[in-house]
Amino acid sequence: MSKIANMLNMLQILKDKKIHSILSLSKELEVSERMIRQYKLELEQAGIYLKSYTGKYGGYQLDENSNFTKIENEVKEKMYIIMKNAIANKNKVRIKFYSINSEITQRIIHPAELFVYIDKWYIAAFCELRNEIRLFKLDDIIEYEVLKETYEEKNTIKK
Repeated sequence: MSKIANMLNMLQILKDKKIHSILSLSKELEVSERMIRQYKLELEQAGIYLKSYTGKYGGYQLDENSNFTKIENEVKEKMYIIMKNAIANKNKVRIKFYSINSEITQRIIHPAELFVYIDKWYIAAFCELRNEIRLFKLDDIIEYEVLKETYEEKNTIKK
């Protein structure tokens, strides 16, 4: 993988707010421990700060005050507003998301409700592919497009 892709993947791993050892990061990204240290330096030059811990249980942890967290929150807030408008206007939405087995999947949904469950935002929506109501975590949605096509609530589930 490219250096940038590895750095982004490292950020994805660190999003869980746990401390990850340099060794575990290097194994997961299939790079040397030296490269992990280099990625940390370059991320910090971009304003994305990692906390460092030494000792037996040491490693790196994403600093919640870093620009990455702020940028990510702004993106999620924008998605929330767009999904709320799609619900109000009954627009269909095309989404690409990480499925339960970490594959990228594309669906067309009829969004119905946004809600929080265990500190995560979800959208309940009718899925055209599965022909049933499904729940999608906003964190798992990587792309979305509000379509001009609308839906009617009474026609969302086909018999």
